[in-house]
Amino acid sequence: MRKLLMQCFSMAVLYSLPLLAQITGTIKVAVTDNNLNPLEGATVFAESPDFISKRSAVTKADGTATLVALDPASNYTVTVTKTGFNGAKNKNVEVNSGSVTSLHVSLALQNVEEELVVISEAPVVDVTKALTSQNITLELTESLPTGRSYQSYLQLVPGVMPDDFSSTGGGNPASRSGLGYRDIGGEVGDSRDNFYYIEGINVTDPVQGTFGANLNTEIIQEQKVITGGVPAEYIGAPGLISNVITKSGGNEFTGSVNYYHQDDSLVGDNDNREDESFSTFDTAFTIGGPIIRDKMWFFASYRILEREDDVVAEDTAEFLRTVTREDEQFFGKMTWQMTNADKLTLSIFTDPTERDGSTDRSVTNARNRAREQGGDRYILNYQRVFANSVLEASYSMHNGEVSDFSSDRETSNTVIFLGGNDPVAGTDINVDNTLFDQQLGAFGEDIIDERDNQTISLNWEFFVDSGFGHHTIKVGAAMDKHTNYRDRFYIGNADYTSIDQRNVIALQGAGLSLNAGAVSELSWTDTDFDVYNPSDFNGLINTIDGHADRDSFYSLLDTDGDGTITQDEAAAAIVFNSTEGNPNGMINYDRTFQSQDGAQETESEGLSLYIQDTWDVGDFHFNIGIRAERWEHFATTGENIYTFDWDLAPRLSAAWDINGEGRQKLTAYYGRYYDPIRNNMTNFAGSLSGRVREEQVFINDQWVTYRTRGGPQVQDAFFAPTTKTPYTDEITLGYAVDFGRNMSLEVNLIKRNVRDILEDYDLSLYALDTEGGTAYPGPVDDPDSLFLGLDYFGYDENPGSNFVIATLAGGKRDYEGAEIVFRKRFSNGWQVLSSLNYNDMEGNTNSDSNADFQGDVIYLDPRSPNQYGRQPGLIENLFKLAASYEWNNGLQVGGSYRWNSGVYTSRTRLASRRHLPVLADEETTYAGITRRWLAEGAVGAVENPSFSTLDLRVQYRRDFGLITGEFFLDIFNSLDDQDAILVQDLVAGQGSSAFGDPKLYQAPRRFFLGMRALF
Repeated sequence: MRKLLMQCFSMAVLYSLPLLAQITGTIKVAVTDNNLNPLEGATVFAESPDFISKRSAVTKADGTATLVALDPASNYTVTVTKTGFNGAKNKNVEVNSGSVTSLHVSLALQNVEEELVVISEAPVVDVTKALTSQNITLELTESLPTGRSYQSYLQLVPGVMPDDFSSTGGGNPASRSGLGYRDIGGEVGDSRDNFYYIEGINVTDPVQGTFGANLNTEIIQEQKVITGGVPAEYIGAPGLISNVITKSGGNEFTGSVNYYHQDDSLVGDNDNREDESFSTFDTAFTIGGPIIRDKMWFFASYRILEREDDVVAEDTAEFLRTVTREDEQFFGKMTWQMTNADKLTLSIFTDPTERDGSTDRSVTNARNRAREQGGDRYILNYQRVFANSVLEASYSMHNGEVSDFSSDRETSNTVIFLGGNDPVAGTDINVDNTLFDQQLGAFGEDIIDERDNQTISLNWEFFVDSGFGHHTIKVGAAMDKHTNYRDRFYIGNADYTSIDQRNVIALQGAGLSLNAGAVSELSWTDTDFDVYNPSDFNGLINTIDGHADRDSFYSLLDTDGDGTITQDEAAAAIVFNSTEGNPNGMINYDRTFQSQDGAQETESEGLSLYIQDTWDVGDFHFNIGIRAERWEHFATTGENIYTFDWDLAPRLSAAWDINGEGRQKLTAYYGRYYDPIRNNMTNFAGSLSGRVREEQVFINDQWVTYRTRGGPQVQDAFFAPTTKTPYTDEITLGYAVDFGRNMSLEVNLIKRNVRDILEDYDLSLYALDTEGGTAYPGPVDDPDSLFLGLDYFGYDENPGSNFVIATLAGGKRDYEGAEIVFRKRFSNGWQVLSSLNYNDMEGNTNSDSNADFQGDVIYLDPRSPNQYGRQPGLIENLFKLAASYEWNNGLQVGGSYRWNSGVYTSRTRLASRRHLPVLADEETTYAGITRRWLAEGAVGAVENPSFSTLDLRVQYRRDFGLITGEFFLDIFNSLDDQDAILVQDLVAGQGSSAFGDPKLYQAPRRFFLGMRALF
């Protein structure tokens, strides 16, 4: 039955392939006489000086007319005329993408002569939808102190969490049920759960799930940010959806030239670390106008940014290097209004970026690397407006490169320091070390990495009047293709992990043996091989069993001579004491050896279908839709490695226009959002040709491979046949009211559940192998058993890969929240956007389309004791206030105040670069397994400090004939609050930082100067 429904649905929309990020809006006008009787036959006309498109319609029997496919702007003029009546004109009507602006117009009977009535105010609440979103307009961004990027504009949006903690520079903030924390590196504030669009192009990085393009903010007409209540026409997301809509030019030539500057002389003294010198400038120009008046327009811009940073070492404050970064951003757009009904738009933009080194203070010159990133984007869009429908067709291509090149052309070598800068556990030995000590050897790898998206889409919207109300029906589909091309090369063919000689001498002097168990227990930096990791250990034993010198390995490791090597035996017997072949004369521990070179290219292809009906019945508006999505993944050989089942996502909402005046609504919403698997997992399972890496550990005076990645020999991972697409269910109740004078209030209650979370599994731990044995440490038949068995994954026998990608058994995240939003759109010289949010999210996993440790070790299983708790990355309370005021003399002041209650992290320990929740001090028994499980209350236990920031802007505008000049000064962190915002979550600390010590502070006060000329 399900298959039959899908076939019927596919046939219904096959010829209409929707624009995933809608870029036009609608005006709906209800016309009555003075007695509030509907007027049929009135002519409604809308135009904006910023756009070619003009729309007109005639009111129907119910007195309504709908004007569709309008470009976003805040200056539409809507004129209503009818013979025998005075006309009416609404000015400064705001149209937002994907929204309906409702106008109620009353016409008076004409007396002696026709009189034009001018009405200046239009409602600002869309009473037809339950969509939760904010439109970030030019009036807002050009009057407030913000970073000059569409990513920084996201911080204005209610509920969007701060990204000040992010080590990647921010721009990918968490929102609602989107994750803002990763085990790897203990990263906070950087989410992989958003979608980013520019002019309808999907510019989301298909591998990492972060933004994948930059642009000149001077080209932005509007940025629509959707945070909930998403109808079927849009893709869904655990976090937010951002779509930037660009300017198009007009019938008059306009443009701008700007220059912005900042350097270290404009930044206050840093109270918490050594000051660094830097200098940056940002200059751009734009120009737009007619090619053929009323027929063809263009808009273009070019921007160049340059920045120089003097980088000093994080621990010693020693000067390291000067890093130069250069960004170029070009944008071009041509709009051809072929007829009043037909429009063709071509947009092109590029953002090549070069950086000759790393600005990370924890990276020494030995580990320095250069980066090349950016790419080209194209979109061709055709729109046809019929009498009762709109057809839109689009093709887009996005290329995003993120390539790194080692500055030092030597072999990579990471050095392990046992115990860090603290005394070695169990001894009085303290081995001091610096970043220079730890980072012997180069970055050691050249990485060419290109990440492309292509989309073909069609969208058909048509309008039907029935005896049961008015219907706006949309059907459509989109075909997406994500491609990831990679060519990686280890310099010297290997990446080493070594042990510092000073540790060896110190441990031997204390009578301790440097064995695998000691390294596992004492190491505070990354080690790839862990003898107590079932996957690593079993891979090692399998290699030894097939080794030509098998007997000598058993003689060394099988200490009790029973013919079996246990993990404890290996931990005690594997002793590290050889420097043979080591690039820096250190003790050999493990390495990754590249045994075969070769480029790799993987792909994923998706087909998305939807149908939805917005049904207007009097003062009630129902949106009933369903979205279907299916993704296929392809290996480097071109073969299909997995096709997900069709996923059906219902989206249902109801909106009640309470008084029928278009100014007050109650809404209810239910919807499901699927989160398609990214190409990082395609790479994990699909690297079947090209580069081959052998992960090796130094044992018995030789390198022994315990895992092979890439190539046809051993597939790194399979998608288990039972793997499902992760999804989020949302229920929202909302209320909104338009107070008049462009002011509105919105209240939302939100509940979200995230399920079918993805992870990779070690089948030797969770399922029987081909010989019937298992590494599962407890009784399989225990009532609380964590054992899954092969049937859970859909297998009859072990498939033979290193890992299996599957749905994480028992994994869940539960989010609840509430928000209050007050907004006053710009009018009479001032505007306000303020919000208050409460968030709560609990769960037992922070896995998010990445291969983490859950599924590999039993104590991290989501079903194991003490896993469920407050989700790391959560910020419970957020308050935001942004406002500006402009005087008639051209002086304008603006400000933004943001406060949050502090982010939660877990009490953690370090293992393979991951911040994992700490273990309990004592062993307990669960499901028949006696061991140290997670400590009670460790998950989400660390409440970091609350903090706030006040940013200010002063701007002056003056006309100089044909040119208008703007001069502004931004003051970020104007109160110079440099308190800690993040503390050390590692219980054992790291280096000189102890648990609970501040490790990240607010940046000091800084000034930013800018000027702009407009013509």
